Amino acid sequence: MMANETPLSDVRFLTVAEVATIMRVSKMTVYRLVHSGELDQLERISVSAAQDAPVRPGLIVWPEVPAPFSMQDPNFSERAQKIARDSAADFLVGIVDWKRDSAGKWLASNTAILLGPSGQRIFTYDKIHLVPFGEFVPYRRWLWFAGRLTADIGDFTPGNSYRVGKLPDGGFGVFICYEAIFPAQVRQYTLGGAQLLINISNDGWFGRSSAPVQHLMMARVRAVENRRWLLRDTNNGFTASIDPYGRIVAELPTDVRSELDAPYDFRTGFTPYVRFGDWFAFLCVAVSLAILIFAWRAPKLSLEQTSKLNRIE
Repeated sequence: MMANETPLSDVRFLTVAEVATIMRVSKMTVYRLVHSGELDQLERISVSAAQDAPVRPGLIVWPEVPAPFSMQDPNFSERAQKIARDSAADFLVGIVDWKRDSAGKWLASNTAILLGPSGQRIFTYDKIHLVPFGEFVPYRRWLWFAGRLTADIGDFTPGNSYRVGKLPDGGFGVFICYEAIFPAQVRQYTLGGAQLLINISNDGWFGRSSAPVQHLMMARVRAVENRRWLLRDTNNGFTASIDPYGRIVAELPTDVRSELDAPYDFRTGFTPYVRFGDWFAFLCVAVSLAILIFAWRAPKLSLEQTSKLNRIE
């Protein structure tokens, strides 16, 4: 045995989970090296906008994670905390959050976190409605061949709590990407005490199609249903401040790297939809079905009976 050889009994082999962790860290490192200039620019835009404003903003929002941002990456974690401290504002940002389950397996979630002005993490929301075949593969046991669609990072793990965060002036609810199309979900935040709604999204996947505009239109309806201000932040310019009546009061042009001074406010009170949910829609469906069943089961007049009635008339 050579002096620099290690006995096989002393060798520790990496588990699959540990190898996956190394791959994730490497991916973050590569992204940081390639896009460090862009991250520096985003940091300058965020901090300078806060420092140059006549009144310091209470909140800075970044969109749903468009890149492998993670607080498990020390460099990104330090940068995010620095943005919160230098801007002296709460900082809401989308990340990929990694957690171990009870068996020690690493699980990823599509997450929004809030950092306080001191840089401390004070709120976490894990996306509940994941995109089928984009963020997870449904019925994977039977659709095993579709696993390559999410092979880049693996399936996300869905959240299970409609969490409401706290800002100095009131509570807020944040929903991620296409969760904006689920009115029943957004209603849960308002019921839970949210006085402000925030939608962060990565709409870059849609390209130049009509989907980003449709996505924005659906988000506007959520503001009306809940009678809340809605801040919507995306990575390709469909960024807007929407008032409780669904009107866009401020927005960025598309595909421009910039910041939006977005007006917003905190509101209380519940609309009928928030109070009662979809009962009226279900009632309409039930009445329509009852009418159809009644019409189908009602005795039908023969041609002869119909002609007699016409003669009587």
